[in-house]
Amino acid sequence: MNPRVKTFLIPFIVVDTLFLAAILLWVLHQRQRHGSIGLGKPDIHINLRHPEAKLTEIDLTNTGDAPGPLAVPVDVTWPDADLVDAKGLSQFDAMDTGRRSLRFQPQPSLHDATLPPGQPYAVGWLKLTDDVPIHAEIATDSTSATQP
Repeated sequence: MNPRVKTFLIPFIVVDTLFLAAILLWVLHQRQRHGSIGLGKPDIHINLRHPEAKLTEIDLTNTGDAPGPLAVPVDVTWPDADLVDAKGLSQFDAMDTGRRSLRFQPQPSLHDATLPPGQPYAVGWLKLTDDVPIHAEIATDSTSATQP
C-alpha cells in the first residue's frame, strides 16, 4: 500500500473506531439507567387541588417514565367537617365509606386503561362544610398526598 494512502486512511479509521465506541458506551449507559431501552417505571401520585374554599379536586398523575395503571381506587378522609357533595369524574364513582371518608372507585371499563407519563387524570371532587385538610391515598398501596 502506498505510504501516502496509509497516512490519509489510518486517521479516518481511528476516528471512526472511536466514534463507534462512544456510541456503544452511550447505548450501554442508557440501558443501565433505564433497565432496558424503552422500559421505565410508572409512578402514580394523587394531586389535590383547592380551586376555592371548601372544594377539593382530585387527580391522578403519573410522574414516572412509563405508562401506569389507571384503575386504582382512591380513599379520601378529612377531619371535623361534613360532606356537602362529591362527584366522581372520568369513569370514577364516588362511594361513601363513612361520615368523614369516601372512596373514588374506578368503573370496570378502566380495568385495562393506562395513564401516560406526565398526564393528569381527573378522579373527582368533594365539597365540605368547612375548609379542613384533606388526605387522599391510593387504596392498594402506600402512595398518599396530604394538603391543607
